[in-house]
Amino acid sequence: MQRMMRNRQIVALLVAVALLLTACGSSASAAAMSLAKAEGTVGIADGDGKSVPVSEDRSLYSGYQVGTEAKSHAWISLDDVKLVKMDEESAIELRKENRNLEIFVNSGQLFFNITEPLEEDETLDIRTSTMTVGIRGTCGWVSVLEEGHMQVCVLEGKVHCEVTDPVSGQSAEAEVSAGERADLYIRSEEGEDAACEIVKSKISRADIPDFVLEEVDLEALGTELAEEPEETGEETAEEPQETAEAPEEETVEESGEPAREADGTLEQILELSEYESYGSARGGVMPVKKDGLWGAVNYRNEVIVPFAYSNFQAPDDSGNFVMVDAEQNYYTLFDPQGNVLYQGDQQVRASGGMYIVLTEGDEEKEIAYYRTDGTLVQSLPANEFWAVINGFYDGISLVYSSESDETYVGEEGVGYSYEVGTFQVGEVDTEGNIVWHEDPMYGRYLAENEEAYQEAVEWARVHGSNGTAGASTYLNRMPMSTTNHGYYVAGNYYGEAGWIAMCTDAYEFLGECNLWCAEPDAEKGFVYSENYDGEDNSFRSFYHDGAYFCNYGSNMVWTVGERDVLVDFALHPGMTFETADNRIVKAVYDQIYMNDENYWLVKDGERWGYIDHDGQEAAMFEDATAFYQGYALVREEGTAYLIDETFEKLQELGEADSVSTIGELFVVTRGDTKYFYQLGQ
Repeated sequence: MQRMMRNRQIVALLVAVALLLTACGSSASAAAMSLAKAEGTVGIADGDGKSVPVSEDRSLYSGYQVGTEAKSHAWISLDDVKLVKMDEESAIELRKENRNLEIFVNSGQLFFNITEPLEEDETLDIRTSTMTVGIRGTCGWVSVLEEGHMQVCVLEGKVHCEVTDPVSGQSAEAEVSAGERADLYIRSEEGEDAACEIVKSKISRADIPDFVLEEVDLEALGTELAEEPEETGEETAEEPQETAEAPEEETVEESGEPAREADGTLEQILELSEYESYGSARGGVMPVKKDGLWGAVNYRNEVIVPFAYSNFQAPDDSGNFVMVDAEQNYYTLFDPQGNVLYQGDQQVRASGGMYIVLTEGDEEKEIAYYRTDGTLVQSLPANEFWAVINGFYDGISLVYSSESDETYVGEEGVGYSYEVGTFQVGEVDTEGNIVWHEDPMYGRYLAENEEAYQEAVEWARVHGSNGTAGASTYLNRMPMSTTNHGYYVAGNYYGEAGWIAMCTDAYEFLGECNLWCAEPDAEKGFVYSENYDGEDNSFRSFYHDGAYFCNYGSNMVWTVGERDVLVDFALHPGMTFETADNRIVKAVYDQIYMNDENYWLVKDGERWGYIDHDGQEAAMFEDATAFYQGYALVREEGTAYLIDETFEKLQELGEADSVSTIGELFVVTRGDTKYFYQLGQ
């Protein structure tokens, strides 16, 4: 996680500062290279890193670097028959010697369209420092996903891919043809034999990003992708619908990086009244309840899973979802077409385009990560006392590992024992790689017990006690979800105090609180009292790509008594359960729902509206939904409207008894009928 975050920060800095970026390549003929077109914020630097004025038809030379910022694109002509297009937030360097051209892709995505085959003495390579894609005459795009992982997708013709591990010298190569995707990996960890790998798979129309679709005519290319339906399920995120009966207003959570960009209008896709309840919709799939049982339909109201289940888990961004037979304790994982990917009596969750299984045996527990084709990429022991499935966020899922024994120390007749061992938080990525970090709470535990031991020694010295003993056991603070915007929540339901803590993605302690001791206070949100025991106190979660999250950054929403309290641990760094107070409170409402949007949904009496992340109220309406991809529904004087983040009314949707969101769909209710809308693309 740290490596990925640092990469993003570095790329942003380099694009902002004169684009001093490393290389990536493509080939061209003797004709001069030039910037054919620029859209948004585009930067150019020469071979010495000096900024070059940007203009259309600007000549480009070997060593030149080009970078795009958010909502920006650049088209580069290599000659009359060779064109590349840079996606937003991408960076490349051009390297050319005679008729040999390389385009080094430092970050982001690059579309290529070579309309005539290269001549025999001509080469064009798109590459990173360790991976090469050889182009002769073809159309497709490449994506640099992270260090050691490059992806190539081909729409026409074929390309030759090579990857070489600079440490071991091992290499792999493969031909990739039209309709195929190749993932190029380097896993050069010590002790691993297979450092290089190229994995090929088929692509669908839904895999083609918008910046590519704008440049190609799939029918003219003659590809089978032209015949596929466009709507096969896109990325988004989801709502706090951990159980099937969650209130409709508690929907939405949106994905951090939506695959499609909405055009600010809604298109009605469904009109339903035959179901008793509706689950959160994602990837073209919506769980629905009929005659007391759950099934699933697609966005054409075609039943893809029959009504035979007592519960469900909402679809992830890819449209994979789980149906649950609670009576038999049986789980079935389906893909968006209703095909079975997994069945069994072990818990399973779809997240991040993968699925995760928690196996609980008589003597041990195990967490295993699988690709949707059933390929196992990682398995590891789970904590024996309490284990949960943490889904993916930004390509990372958190796990926990611990091994410990009691150690006994003594001095001057004083005995003291405490727990010592290895307590670690692990980051698992979508390739199965895992990086371990020390549990930040365990370091605090050791320090506290060293102090307690010295106090016991001093007490024995003063009082002349012989054989005075003390003992302490570490209550594991395990991640309750994956890192979200730089923080994760750690907890232990069996702890009597300080059972919930906020930690950073640098694995440092930020603060903790015994939530059960938070006593409701109408004005302050809560007051802290160790004499108060409100076990009904809880926290709200929200849904994202198959995972439930307890926090957004250092923020949480606590339900204390009958009201929701927005708290931010960063307002009182170092807070412990002994020092907890309402300095961390930002806002108090009847209900507060966090998600990945810039405004959060709140309820105040009979009205619904929005607060920003500082807890400041932005707007209130008769009724409102959570934002999704920058848009929301509101109701004013009985009429439903689509609004954006300026709260401007963009589209009138007619009379409404209520408005809501169900995952990636907006809903207007009139009488017994629900009208479902999807953002236009």
